[in-house]
Amino acid sequence: MEEAILSVDNLTINLGGAQVVQGISLELRRGEILGLIGPNGAGKSTTIAGLLGLTPMSGGWITFKEWTADAKHPMPVEMKREFAYIPEQPMYYSDLTLMEHLEWKLRLWEYGHDDALRARMESLIRRFQLRTHMDKFPHQCSKGTLQKLMVVAAFLFPFEVLIVDEPFIGLDVIAIREIRNLIASARDDGAAVLVSTHVLDSAERMCQRFVFVMDGQVFAQGTLEELRAMRPEDNDASLEDLFINLFQEHARVDN
Repeated sequence: MEEAILSVDNLTINLGGAQVVQGISLELRRGEILGLIGPNGAGKSTTIAGLLGLTPMSGGWITFKEWTADAKHPMPVEMKREFAYIPEQPMYYSDLTLMEHLEWKLRLWEYGHDDALRARMESLIRRFQLRTHMDKFPHQCSKGTLQKLMVVAAFLFPFEVLIVDEPFIGLDVIAIREIRNLIASARDDGAAVLVSTHVLDSAERMCQRFVFVMDGQVFAQGTLEELRAMRPEDNDASLEDLFINLFQEHARVDN
């Protein structure tokens, strides 16, 4: 089993006077897809924002290769360059066309004259059937089209960690298949992948390990077999059944 490339220890995040993330610990390993599993409002997206340095940490620390970030030491740019991110809600500039978004990102990361990356960009644009939309502004595009732009932007550059937040919402079946294939290829190439979702049948098919989250806390984690072993009566249970049963058991213990 690969060692962890990224470790999260006792991560806490306060927003609006409330502790939204309450001491979450997990690790990402090379060549593996980890599912961050929980319903809407469980704290998944806030946890991801902390992992990416988009939301300040209130406590705990994140270790990635030679870097460590905590509440007093923000994540360095060099660390962020190793991450790729597909957000749940498309993030864009209203006054840039879709192509200008990608051109801006190429220049930002100083890859403006990299022919190999430009060829990859064109391949991804064709793969997600975006060619006819590239000269449009965001307000002229559907959410699905903008989400495809986020996917292209994420997979454009090399990365060691891929973080994906609710990847399939608003996308057509062809785009969903393409994203699954890209995520699987990234894993096979040795990237560490974190997929946050509440669509458990998809997570069960694509992830090797799972972290169950509710109310900003981890209440169980492991492979499907390890989670089943926590409840002998669930030795053939689905991921959905395991989540519900383990949470109910956790809630009874807490009460």
